[in-house]
Amino acid sequence: MNIDSSLHGLVLAGGRSSRMGQSKAHLIWNGLPLYQHMAALLDQAGVHHIFTSGNFGVHSVPDLIPDRGPLSGIHAALHQLEDGERLLVVPVDMPLLPSDALILLTEQYQPCCFDGYTLPVLLPVNPLVREWVELSIYSEQRRDYSLWRLHQHLQGITLSLPEGMAAGFSNANTPEDWQRCQVQKPY
Repeated sequence: MNIDSSLHGLVLAGGRSSRMGQSKAHLIWNGLPLYQHMAALLDQAGVHHIFTSGNFGVHSVPDLIPDRGPLSGIHAALHQLEDGERLLVVPVDMPLLPSDALILLTEQYQPCCFDGYTLPVLLPVNPLVREWVELSIYSEQRRDYSLWRLHQHLQGITLSLPEGMAAGFSNANTPEDWQRCQVQKPY
């Protein structure tokens, strides 16, 4: 697999995990903290420059503007990247996400996600993306923090979810969700 040095990954792990009752990023999946598992999925998809939002060591990117949901992590990561690069963003709480789905996103060069899902998402790094994220992050309107609004404003494309992958897009937001993910078979 060719290494694309313009492609970067971001694991969104800076949230409060309030519905889980504990840090989702530190839940153990196949012997790894979940944030490391998600980084490994990005690596399997050919993304080798990976950040983690929050405070997780060397490759972490703390939120510059907190309490804006996933947009906070994306905003902080954009400050680490140059125009012309691309950012593939995954949530920390999708342990069953198939790397094959991520590979489909790495093949895109415009804003792209799967039909019915705002994450994972691929974002090109360019002035338009930077401008919209900056405007949104400083808004007082919560709706402006929505990744769906970002996707629509950027006129992003949506890919059809390949057959059989829907179970891999299950989020583990609560202890019950986490239990369901643990008994589901990965893609």
